[in-house]
Amino acid sequence: MSALLTLSEHIAADRRISPEEAFQLRQAIFPDGVVSRQEADVLISLEGRVANSDEAWSQAFVEGIVDHVLAVGEYPGHVDENTTSWLMSRFGDDGARETEIEVLLKTLERAESAPASLAAYARKRVAAWLAGKPVGAQETEFIRRALYVAAGAGATAVTEDEARWLFAVDAESDGRANDATWTDLFVKGVLNHLMGRRAPVSLEQGAMLRRETWFAEQAQGPLGDSLATMFDGGLKGFMSRSGAPDDVTRLEQRYEAVAAEMQQDEVLTLAEIAWAVGMSREDGKRTANETALLAKLRELEAEAKA
Repeated sequence: MSALLTLSEHIAADRRISPEEAFQLRQAIFPDGVVSRQEADVLISLEGRVANSDEAWSQAFVEGIVDHVLAVGEYPGHVDENTTSWLMSRFGDDGARETEIEVLLKTLERAESAPASLAAYARKRVAAWLAGKPVGAQETEFIRRALYVAAGAGATAVTEDEARWLFAVDAESDGRANDATWTDLFVKGVLNHLMGRRAPVSLEQGAMLRRETWFAEQAQGPLGDSLATMFDGGLKGFMSRSGAPDDVTRLEQRYEAVAAEMQQDEVLTLAEIAWAVGMSREDGKRTANETALLAKLRELEAEAKA
C-alpha cells in the first residue's frame, strides 16, 4: 500500500499519466487480482488530480474501481447501499469526469443488482457531463446507457423519473447542433415509458437478494431433505403432491399474467398522451425533440383509430 501511495504522489506531480506510468500503476494495483478499499481510494484521489492521462490509465482506473465495487458486498455481484454511499461520496457532485461516468455505467451494466440510488446518481452525473455540450453520437450513447442500464438482465423499462430526466436533458441541450440519434433516442425512450414496459419484480434488487439468501440456506440441507421426503407415504403420497401446483406451474401462470399485462400496456391511453403533452409544455417552450415526440404520438393515435 505504501508503494502505491508513493507511486501515485510521484505520478500526480506533473498532472498527467504517461503510458509507462499507467503500466506501473497496473502492476501495483492488480498483482493479486483484488482491489482493496484503500487502493480504490488512492486511485480515485489520483484520478481527480491529473488533467491529462493515457487511455491505458483510464481503462485501468475504470476496471479497478468497478471490480472493487462488485466484490465488496455481502453477495459478490450485488452492489449494496454502503458501497453505493461510499462511491457517491468519493465522486461527489462537482466536475463530472468521463472516467467516473464510465465507472458508474459499467458497474450498473455488470451488477446482478444495485440500489435505485446508484442509477439515479449515474443519470445525474451524465447530465452534469452533458451540460453546455451538443449531444453528439458519443453523448447519445451515454444517455442511452444511463437510461436503460438500471433495468438489468436485458429489461428495458423506462420509469417516470427516467422519462422526466430525458425531458430535462432535452431542455438543456435544445438549440445546439445535436445528432439525429439523440432525437430518435428521446422519442423512443418517452414512448417506452408511455407504453408501460416494466421490469419484472423478480429483477428488483430486494427480490434478487432474497433469492441469494434462500440459495445460501438451501446449501445447508433443506433441498436435500425435500428430495428425501418426496416419496413419503408411498406412491399415493407422491401422486398427491405431484398433482398440486408446483413452482414450475406457478411460474407459467405468472408468465401468462405478465404477458397479458404487457399486451394491455401497449395501448396508449389518453391520460398517458396527456402526460407527454404536459411535460412538453412544462417549461413554457417546445423543443425540437418534443415536436418530434408529439408528431409520433399523433401518428400512433391515428393508427389506433384506423
